[in-house]
Amino acid sequence: MSRQSHRQFLASSADAALQLLDGDVAAALALAQRRFQATFLHAPVGIAHVALDGSFLLVNPRFCDICGHDADTLIRTGFQQITHLDDLNSDEALLARLRAGEIPRYAMEKRYIRADGSMVWVNMTVAMVRDETGRPEFYVSVIEDLSELRRASFEAMHDPLTGVLNRRGLGDRAREVVAEAERTGRVISLLFLDLDGFKQVNDNHGHAAGDACLVAIARLLESHSGGTATVARIGGDEFLILAATRDEEAARLAAEALRAKLATDGYAVSGSFGQVIAEAAEPFDLDRLIARADSAMLAAKRAGKNQIMIG
Repeated sequence: MSRQSHRQFLASSADAALQLLDGDVAAALALAQRRFQATFLHAPVGIAHVALDGSFLLVNPRFCDICGHDADTLIRTGFQQITHLDDLNSDEALLARLRAGEIPRYAMEKRYIRADGSMVWVNMTVAMVRDETGRPEFYVSVIEDLSELRRASFEAMHDPLTGVLNRRGLGDRAREVVAEAERTGRVISLLFLDLDGFKQVNDNHGHAAGDACLVAIARLLESHSGGTATVARIGGDEFLILAATRDEEAARLAAEALRAKLATDGYAVSGSFGQVIAEAAEPFDLDRLIARADSAMLAAKRAGKNQIMIG
């Protein structure tokens, strides 16, 4: 083979190898693209690319399903327009830290407002994509729907009929009440309420009327406390009201006002109350306080009902 023919052969072989290599690279790139598209389109989590100004660049179907807006609407708007106002400042503060390079990513629970006005809780993780020079280019946001998890958590802590806390929920909340009392120098008041005449409501008007009565009582207890007390239903017609109160006198006056309102506002029932008042500095034992309040409530029953006994 002549030198020229040899060079031509080498050149043609190199071209063929390059073409083959280019073909393999193209195929590999096409395969990677298909896999990315499949992952993006069928991922069980919501995925979005978000511009630095907060506008959406790209959203997958699951993201739309979770946040309750179609892709076209999201692309025309930004995450600020669908984020609950109470969560927006925290989200933007974390984004600023991410963009400044202070953190590599962040995760938070937040709420989106869906197109129908309902709210959905999500767990969101956000990372920054940077260009070849290290400058911020866009954010990648991944969200998971927390609705079922939060619903299960709510049901585990709340009474299904009235929506107030159950005993487990009260135990969880009690730690916050005690901490508040310690911080503010207040006393802890625990009221045990057992309704008088509730059996007659059920017997004379049926269980639906009884259920409606319990719901109405729960709303009364919540409204009377003005959001400063924790209300729980722990039995058929038994409720607990836990509060951090200014002092012992204030706790007793508040309990008496509640007793009077229950007896006179047309609820068809009255209440026997047991009350325990404890200093925040004392070792806190919720079960012991409940037992004391229960005993005091039974004493109120024996003494003629519709009254408060101190335990």
